[in-house]
Amino acid sequence: MDKTYEMIADVLSRKFGVLESDISPDVTLTDLQLDSLAALEVADVLKEVSGASVEDSDLRQGTLRDIARALDEQAGEKA
Repeated sequence: MDKTYEMIADVLSRKFGVLESDISPDVTLTDLQLDSLAALEVADVLKEVSGASVEDSDLRQGTLRDIARALDEQAGEKA
């Protein structure tokens, strides 16, 4: 999960302008001031980068740790 979390943090920082100091495993996208439209864009970028998709509920309510775990689970299912 560490690699996946780092990838998520990198996407949020580089593509969405989130300050690295605001990013931690226990924050949600809402905590980072990303609205539902931005969350969909994050999902699209994560799918592009990782090849796995994230459920809407994980995006809206889950922490970055939850999102990383969901991506890892999907990657495991595809392997």
